[in-house]
Parts: sequence; C-alpha cells; structure tokens
Amino acid sequence: MPDVNHRSAAPQTMLYLLGVNLPDDKVVSIALTRIYGVGLKTGQTICHKLGIHPRCRLKDLPEDKVTKLSALLNTMQIDAELKRETRNRIGAMVQMGSYRGARHKAGLPVNGQRTHTNRSTAKRLNGRWLRMREFSSASRVTSGPSPSTLSRMVTNTFAPVGRVLSRLL
Repeated sequence: MPDVNHRSAAPQTMLYLLGVNLPDDKVVSIALTRIYGVGLKTGQTICHKLGIHPRCRLKDLPEDKVTKLSALLNTMQIDAELKRETRNRIGAMVQMGSYRGARHKAGLPVNGQRTHTNRSTAKRLNGRWLRMREFSSASRVTSGPSPSTLSRMVTNTFAPVGRVLSRLL
C-alpha cells in the first residue's frame, strides 16, 4: 500500500535556452536571472516587452513566446560575450596603468571599499595571498642556485673585502 503522505519526486524539467538550463516551475522573470548578465529588473523588462504576464511560469509559456524570448536574448550581450567584454575592459585598465587597473592587478578592492579590514579577504579570494605566501604549487618551482652554492658564492664574493679591511685596521 503506497504511503499517502509521501510526495512523489517528479523530475524537474528544464528549458535549455542559450546554453543555460532554466527551471520550468519558476516565474519567467525569475528564471531568466539564471543567465549571466540578466538580473531581476532586466528579466521584468524583457517580460514586459514580450507581453508576458508577471506571474507566468516558464512551463506555461507558449512556444511562440519562447521563440521570441530566444530571439530577444540573442540580440543582448549576455553570458560568454559579457564575460569576455568584462575581461577585456579589465585588461585594458591594467594595460594603460590606471589606478583601477593596478588595484585589479594587485587583487585589492577596486571601487573605493575600505581596505583596513577587507583588504586581506579580497587578496585571499583572488588567490594572490596563496602565491605571496608560497603555498601554491606554482611558486615552489626553484629557479636558481641551491642554498649551499649560494653560501659559497657569498663567501667568495666578500672574502677580498674582509682581507682589505683587515689590512686597513
């Protein structure tokens, strides 16, 4: 006898749109926020442009509206294009040597945030902290003389100076 209190877990269907899975059971404007570069306000604006009711769920959307939605999203700069554009702009700031570019390069807060407390967090999140502290595997690669060779080089370099100083004193 089946348990009446147990809900059957129906698989959640997803609409695959422009390389992103959008959940069918969500309101259209909310579901669109899963796409990088589309926030809540942009999602609401898109729904208004296409004449989609604010409470309409993605599963209730007719096929012609899905086609129009896809066409409209294709005209916008979203997802990979937007990420590439952002990366290029940051690279240009670093290239020209602007203050913001230097902050990006150093992994520090860029938009005027306080650095008294969150500087270390920003650096840690950007991975710079690990490289500076030599915890990453990339920074452990040694390129130079061994410690014993280095000590011999220092001794041989400063030996003549010691002899000259002993003659003067």
